[in-house]
Amino acid sequence: MFNPLNYLVMKKISILFLLLAFVFAVSAEPAKPKKPKKPKYKELAAMYQRCSEDLKYTTSERNDFENVNRKLNDEVVSLKAQIEHLKEDTAATGRRLRIVERNLSKTKGDYDDLLKSFTDQSKTKNALLAEKEARLQELQSILDQKDAEVKALKNKVTDALKGFEDKGLSVHEKNGKVYVSLDAELLFASGSWEVDNKVKATLAQLGNILAADIGINVVIEGHTDNVPYRGGGQVKDNWDLSVMRATSVVKELLKNNDINPQRITASGRSEYVPIDTDRAKNRRIEIILTPKLDELFQIIGG
Repeated sequence: MFNPLNYLVMKKISILFLLLAFVFAVSAEPAKPKKPKKPKYKELAAMYQRCSEDLKYTTSERNDFENVNRKLNDEVVSLKAQIEHLKEDTAATGRRLRIVERNLSKTKGDYDDLLKSFTDQSKTKNALLAEKEARLQELQSILDQKDAEVKALKNKVTDALKGFEDKGLSVHEKNGKVYVSLDAELLFASGSWEVDNKVKATLAQLGNILAADIGINVVIEGHTDNVPYRGGGQVKDNWDLSVMRATSVVKELLKNNDINPQRITASGRSEYVPIDTDRAKNRRIEIILTPKLDELFQIIGG
């Protein structure tokens, strides 16, 4: 490769050698009569001096250039090493990137599967929720209907028994049931369980209502006060008396042949469910009318 520095140095050296050769040739000629020195020799000597100085300067520059060249070569080597290192890093980064891309692809696939599963579950749950809401609305509709039926039943019973409103009879609604409470004195003589004739017609009217509404179950409860019953024969205590009185009312209602006996239950509670400190109020018959909830149970069970 052509180097300008070397060329310059070689050219100056050539000139220097030519000057030396000329000086040597001049000095080697036979001695001649001395002549006055010509200014040309001085000029050549001065030129020689300048060439020597130029040679020194050029040599110094050459050394500087060579130092710079070595540094540049070192930098080139270092840069090549860095390039190789960068290539290796790039290759490693490329491998890592491909691994990341594969993992990302797998993660995206897992995410898609999870999202699809979640979407499917959400659809299923929404469908179940819609179904339950529909069942709830149906249930609420039936409950509303039962509430309306209970209110209507309460009004019918109140109308049928209105002749006894001020004589120890009360009708009220509680927890979806109609409670008819009759003081024992309205129905029975003291210590007796035979129904008084004056209320048999009223119980017959109540029987007509129950016969017309087959969706009503009936519980007849007999209650006594806490005074021990001193009877004999088949009725020995308040338990027996409460059961016998409840059974007597049931028999009066069942004189209506349209009432299914399976709908009616007789229950004796004796003295253990008092409602007042007044003993007379505790001696009572309670007729509990409960609407059948078969439709509700079908919805809940379904």
